[in-house]
Amino acid sequence: MIKSLIIDDEQKASDVLRLMIERFVPSITEVQTCNDARNAAAMIHHIQPDIVFLDIRMPFLDGFEVLEQIKSKPFKVIFTTAYNEYSIQAIRFSAFDYLLKPVDAEELIGAITRYMGTREELGFQPERLKNILQNIDAGNSKQFKLALPSREGVYFISPSEIIRLEASGAYTRFFCMNNKQYITSKVLGDYEELLEPHGFIRTHKSHLVNRNFISFINHEGHAVLIDNSTVEISRRKKEEVMKKLR
Repeated sequence: MIKSLIIDDEQKASDVLRLMIERFVPSITEVQTCNDARNAAAMIHHIQPDIVFLDIRMPFLDGFEVLEQIKSKPFKVIFTTAYNEYSIQAIRFSAFDYLLKPVDAEELIGAITRYMGTREELGFQPERLKNILQNIDAGNSKQFKLALPSREGVYFISPSEIIRLEASGAYTRFFCMNNKQYITSKVLGDYEELLEPHGFIRTHKSHLVNRNFISFINHEGHAVLIDNSTVEISRRKKEEVMKKLR
């Protein structure tokens, strides 16, 4: 049984999302709504939902301010917004999920599927919320910290610290400066779009590389990195990679 709460100042938007959940996500057995952010914290405390669909922009309190009112957050937060805005990048970097309005049924189902696969990580949401707020205050996405949730905890690193990423089945392994490594339960493709603006290049289906750490391309056509690791450049990617390096 999964209980959910929709917090949105627009009643029409919350009603539409509620109907979509009832129709497309039968695993959610209870759906309640709150249309006044000032009452949201009390409703969360009373209902104790497993998932909160939380609008970002609301009068009186925005979505982040609502969460700051709640000391314990043993629930999944899925942000909702009508704007593909700067704060979306801060949310994605902090490993929170989000839905763009009008909500698409497939995106909704995908968000719930991801929730089912990451329930063990819910205890680390307060730290990720703090990271969102710090990223937004940074004023420049180049200064964002990337949250890497794992079963041991959540790590926060700057893209500039990442040498490369390597796919490992349904997981991604991060190779960072000072010989640090991290493993996350997200596929490599989830990070490609996020890190591409920060100078990362997909050299192969299994490799995403920070171009700033590429020392040279060897005679075999592989990228040799600053940590002396060698990364394959696929034939299909070679022209694109060389163009970006030039």
